[in-house]
Amino acid sequence: MITPNRQRCGMYTAEERVRISPGLAFILLAGISFQLCCARNMANYRNMEIDPNTLKVQLRNELPFPGSPMSDYYFRFQLSNGRYTVDHFAPGGKIRYNAFWVNADDTISDKTKYQVLLSGPFGTVYAESDYFYDSYYKGQPTTFSSVPYFNDLRSEPFQLASALPATENLRLSAISVIRIFHAPPEFLIVSANYSPDGRLESLHVNGAKHGDWVHSNEVRSLYPDLDVATLSADWPGTRERFGIPAAFPVQEYQRSPADIFHPVKLNDALDVVNFHYERNRWVRQDSFLPDGTRQTKFLTYLKTHEDEILEPTDSSRQFGEFQPTAGARDK
Repeated sequence: MITPNRQRCGMYTAEERVRISPGLAFILLAGISFQLCCARNMANYRNMEIDPNTLKVQLRNELPFPGSPMSDYYFRFQLSNGRYTVDHFAPGGKIRYNAFWVNADDTISDKTKYQVLLSGPFGTVYAESDYFYDSYYKGQPTTFSSVPYFNDLRSEPFQLASALPATENLRLSAISVIRIFHAPPEFLIVSANYSPDGRLESLHVNGAKHGDWVHSNEVRSLYPDLDVATLSADWPGTRERFGIPAAFPVQEYQRSPADIFHPVKLNDALDVVNFHYERNRWVRQDSFLPDGTRQTKFLTYLKTHEDEILEPTDSSRQFGEFQPTAGARDK
């Protein structure tokens, strides 16, 4: 889900208006008209209520717009055919916890979470979860992947914890691995997602340079013999080239965490193994450095008011399941 930005809505700051030449005055007038129209399609609200039975949304206590409220808020953007999006932002609008698509009858269609999993000179890798509620999806499993995007994606940062909570019986929801190599365009970021029993679900090949994500089209031009972007199921040629295991050895790794990747002819920058619990509410992250040392972190993310309401539905769906691409396992 993408929150409409200022450029898409034809909105200008006062400084930008001063720079516009008189010869473009008629364009400015058209832009003002478009801005007013666009502004009517956007609003901020202090509260969002969800009926747990019907999943109908009700936004309450409208706030001034434009503006950056000093408390959590919900940004609504009107789409065509009565549909709209709602984004739950933290104060200031830099952190986004949830992004909703809502139907014309105010029922939730989809929910997406982007949660920061890893960052460094190679940019940012996110845990992306897509929940499907509309009857159109017929109970489709929640999709989950660990992939890089642009650094400025509105997302939720992790909070560091000293350990996983001992008082909770945490359920393992997914496993992901990330391999980062020093290779053109500057870094190659190869990630894979596995089910809790170690079955490979998806494979992702992306790039980064100057500290930010590089579109897969550029990576494809550098490696025409590789499959890039997101690939569901197993693509052995690509997977083996980067030393990604066909299945994750879950029990063996839990007994003795170790670098499970196969050696490859690339300059390794970092290897990471993530155990995702309770649909990425908690993460155990093991990072393996080129010198052979291992660093372990425990990450946690906020469970919002709307997450609490949607918990019964979310917990009843499979998590992280992909539909295999036809012929993918034979490629």
